[in-house]
Amino acid sequence: MNSKHIACALVAILIALLVQFTLWFQNSRSKMQREAAAAQQAEVTAAAVLARERIQLGELRRQSAGLIDFLNTWQPYFQSLDNPQSAEVNYSMRVKEANLVNLAQRFEQVSLKGNSSFPTAMRAYLTFEDDYARLLNWLGDLETKMPTARISSIRLSKGTRANDLRMELMLEHPLLRK
Repeated sequence: MNSKHIACALVAILIALLVQFTLWFQNSRSKMQREAAAAQQAEVTAAAVLARERIQLGELRRQSAGLIDFLNTWQPYFQSLDNPQSAEVNYSMRVKEANLVNLAQRFEQVSLKGNSSFPTAMRAYLTFEDDYARLLNWLGDLETKMPTARISSIRLSKGTRANDLRMELMLEHPLLRK
């Protein structure tokens, strides 16, 4: 083999290497183009899903606007008495402020079945014997100032004096926290 044959063989090897590198780069470029096209398609799909979800969210907000307003109206009342201790102190203070004759009072925390929003309530058992008008006005005032409290039972009977009323009252106040 002479130098011309060796030079031709080197040129052929260089051409083969150049073709190989060109094919390798072309395959790499094609693979990247496919990945870019897949990423672009994923972006288009995600944008369509996002637009659909935004429309659905807007519709849900529109449908629930009344419920949200209702919740915003009542939430401060529930948050003011959100634990058993604050409810007990609040009832005791309201009785003391009204200067009523309180014969007995007892408080207990009970679980409410079938109510996932308010799992527990503070139950107050109160017994009064006082002036008829003062006692009923206090009860009406209690319902005005504490609209979330519910009267579970009430028993009215004649008091010991002529103008007195005996009231045995069971109130429930739903609690947000235990």
